[in-house]
Amino acid sequence: MGHASGVEAIAAEHSEAVFGRTLNPSEFRLSLLAGGTRQVYRIEPSDQRLPRIVLKVRSHGGGKHDDRQAITVQTEHEFAVHAAVYQVMQGAGRADHGVPRPILSLPERGLLFMEEAAGKPVKQFISREWLGLANSAENERRMRRCGEWLFTFAVRAGHLPQPAPSDADSVLAVGRVNHHVYCLIGLTGARLVARMLEQVRHRLKGYRIDAGKAARIQDAFAMALSGLDGDRDLQGNVHGKYSIADVLISPDRVVAIDLEQTARGTLYLDPAYFLSQLVMIMRWQPVGSLRRTAALRTAFLAGRAPAGELDEPTLDAFIAYFLVNSLRPGGGPAGLTARLRAAQWIDAWVQRVQ
Repeated sequence: MGHASGVEAIAAEHSEAVFGRTLNPSEFRLSLLAGGTRQVYRIEPSDQRLPRIVLKVRSHGGGKHDDRQAITVQTEHEFAVHAAVYQVMQGAGRADHGVPRPILSLPERGLLFMEEAAGKPVKQFISREWLGLANSAENERRMRRCGEWLFTFAVRAGHLPQPAPSDADSVLAVGRVNHHVYCLIGLTGARLVARMLEQVRHRLKGYRIDAGKAARIQDAFAMALSGLDGDRDLQGNVHGKYSIADVLISPDRVVAIDLEQTARGTLYLDPAYFLSQLVMIMRWQPVGSLRRTAALRTAFLAGRAPAGELDEPTLDAFIAYFLVNSLRPGGGPAGLTARLRAAQWIDAWVQRVQ
């Protein structure tokens, strides 16, 4: 199924359901967008009146029964989540904020068809600023638009339905339990804080951070997250991994993709992950990176929290949580610069907390 010819045959087989008419392989062009355990293809019909489609193909590995069952469950879940998010965003009253429309799921084959979203990742625009190819004021407007999309999804859109417990939960939990982002989804109050502290301890120990420094970082987290419940424990719709690379911007729309982890959870998760990525990507700017990071953060929060809905010290604790993951060793020059910037940010945060 990883071969283009096999995917072409599948796309042609289901073209009536996907495009509304039967197409043979000569009537569309197939291109690979991403590889790995899950391949992502673009299907572009020669008839430009038809939409371009993205096809996600989950690999069955060695073909074991357990692999196939997991693929089926994961594909069913991803399609159901995409459909639910599409519905709540359609009803949110912001035509300029969207997600890709899911079209067809074939769970037993690990296939998911959806319309391709227009636009370019906001990451590209931020990167171009370093080279003088993007206007800083326009990038701030783009960041504000990213924040506004998240405000629509988290605050204005209807609540995502809570799925009933099922046998699929154990399959889905495997990919979440040790993932530093996904493991927080759905947790509230004391359970959320406990999981964050546990993950921080585990990673600082695994990365062999100096014991004294590790203790100071852990103490800062315990202080910053103390009493995270009640009105402080904001809960709502959560993308699950709201990434600078997964928010697409065009002149008239903002579209978020990769929604498979979307659920209910803490509303600090998405903005903190987004801003932690901003800290990382801005480390490459040769001059004034800290100043530009602060300006872009302000623009993002003007969209996400226009009335100060987010407590910034709490938000900073979540950003620090994600940056701990960037302290991991290895990764060559990119890993070294990531560790240096993460350590710099975390050290400044610890001083503010303590």
